[in-house]
Amino acid sequence: MNSHKWKRYGISYLFLVPSFAFVFVFLYYPMILAFFHSFTKWNLVTSEWIGFDNFTSILKDPTFHTGAFNQIIYTVTDVLKAIIFPLLAAELIHLIGGSRLKYLFRTSFILPMLLPGIVTILLWQNMYDPSNGLINQSLAKLGLDSLQHAWLGEEGTAIWALIAFGFPFIAGLPFLIFYAAIGNMNQEQIEAARMDGATGWQVFKKLHLPFLIPQFKVVTILTIIGSLQDFVKILVMTGGGPGVSTINPAIMMYNSAFGSSQYGYGSAIGVTLFLVILALTIFNLKFLQTDN
Repeated sequence: MNSHKWKRYGISYLFLVPSFAFVFVFLYYPMILAFFHSFTKWNLVTSEWIGFDNFTSILKDPTFHTGAFNQIIYTVTDVLKAIIFPLLAAELIHLIGGSRLKYLFRTSFILPMLLPGIVTILLWQNMYDPSNGLINQSLAKLGLDSLQHAWLGEEGTAIWALIAFGFPFIAGLPFLIFYAAIGNMNQEQIEAARMDGATGWQVFKKLHLPFLIPQFKVVTILTIIGSLQDFVKILVMTGGGPGVSTINPAIMMYNSAFGSSQYGYGSAIGVTLFLVILALTIFNLKFLQTDN
């Protein structure tokens, strides 16, 4: 940068220094430390270089195998929930006549985004309560006492109770993505297809779905990343139990670091998750580029 540009823009760049400093100290520096300590046996007091032993232990750990299998279930169901239900809601709202009614329904699906996530988690945890929860109480009122369960306390139901969390699964961000995309479609082409006798299903299948492919890809990769990072919901509702029936790698990382003081092993799990997310993100970006 020459002296003229420095005199003109130098002060502005100086104002950016604190922001870059905070980003480095609180984001990049911890990430660099995690990479380093993933190759060590570290308990905050002593640190011993052990190479790839932590990663070898991960591959041999039966709990990690269970957590990885559970994570596949979480991720697949999360992707299906993020695509099917928000898309269905967006399509139905676009079919409603009257802008006021559309605005009312659209707002009702977006408002829950303002609610802190922990509030929703605690609400669902209370609904699953075996004694006073809404689900078991409703089953008792219907005379279906035999269907009552300790939903979060039984190995056979805990993971499915977590998957059912958030019903009817109309998340705000995927809904907005699909709703905006449908609103930007060529309405003249759609009307021409209807005049030629195309049914609603044919319009959806032949016109809507092909147009929405980029949105499917965006929602899918965002959901996969969010699912792999999912931690608070499982920690609060089950803690990974009963046993290890609902555990996932993120919970294993937390338990290893803050439960067993195996910070090196926890760092290795975190690095593994980072590499998986990075690989999926790069794959998705390449996939998007090849279709353009």
